[in-house]
Amino acid sequence: MEATFTFRQTEGTEALKGHAMDKLSKLDKYLPKPVSAHVIFKVEGFRHMVEIAFLSNGVRFFGKGESNDMYTSIDDAVTRIEHQLRKTKERIKGHKGE
Repeated sequence: MEATFTFRQTEGTEALKGHAMDKLSKLDKYLPKPVSAHVIFKVEGFRHMVEIAFLSNGVRFFGKGESNDMYTSIDDAVTRIEHQLRKTKERIKGHKGE
């Protein structure tokens, strides 16, 4: 999986990149081939926000997480994308079975 990282109003650390890549790699079970992801880290006051734009088979998935902790925001954003991927996979699988 290819991932690009953008940091706005915050410093980029390898720990944040590593945590994001670990979480994104868990989405591989829903995907037939490698995909690309763009992860944006933002800090506005006390809010830590993460936006993930995920491209798979020409379909774009988007997840946003917001909390007081950057790691929790990453988890929230990945959970939202995982839900979208699971729903899409079930929809495709159910369509072929009918």
